[in-house]
Amino acid sequence: MPKILIIDDDARLVENVAKYMHDFGFAIDSALNGIEGLEKVATFAPDLIVLDLMMPGLDGVEVCREIRKTSTLPVIMLTARADETDVVAGLEVGADDYITKPFSLRELVARIKARLRHDRTESMSQAHKDVITHGILTLDSVRREVSKQDVHDPQVQQKITLTGTEFNLLWLLASNPGVVFSREKLLEDLRSRELEAFDRSIDAHISHLRKKIEDNPKTPRYIVTVWGAGYKFQGR
Repeated sequence: MPKILIIDDDARLVENVAKYMHDFGFAIDSALNGIEGLEKVATFAPDLIVLDLMMPGLDGVEVCREIRKTSTLPVIMLTARADETDVVAGLEVGADDYITKPFSLRELVARIKARLRHDRTESMSQAHKDVITHGILTLDSVRREVSKQDVHDPQVQQKITLTGTEFNLLWLLASNPGVVFSREKLLEDLRSRELEAFDRSIDAHISHLRKKIEDNPKTPRYIVTVWGAGYKFQGR
């Protein structure tokens, strides 16, 4: 039974979502603020988190940022506005997907099932692949780990913590060095969400990846922008 944690300050919304999702076989727990939500992440040990972006006190961005310090659990962000700034803010701190309020409960359940199914499928399909090494960067698809060689001590490997979506995106690019992927193609291949008119979600994930793996994100060594076309991994 998949365990879903809902973090939202709207008690009525939380109650309605919980009742609806119980009928689909989910185990549900909830929190009405960010601090309680972080406590429930530790005690409830969910398989997926549904997180409201706009909450008083500790908002969804801060909560997601804290979660990502220790966990790669899939996070679906709820936002009251489809404003680009709000969406990018959530994705840049590690959210895997977003849905705009008001939303269909049926759509939310479909997104959750797709996210859980996607993570299971990726984990199984990657298991047979070898380790990829590009320069001082190493990707291990079996352990789903990324490490970077210490420039001062080549014997030391620094582990880089990525979300599930970030790892999948990096693995796809690194497995095809030199191949230019459009945003549409990346979205299609990752199967993380249906393509919408607004596709900045890929840009946000790329930006976040660069901050984690590049020595200087402003002049990337690995993930290069091909203007007007998309992105490619530049293996060295």
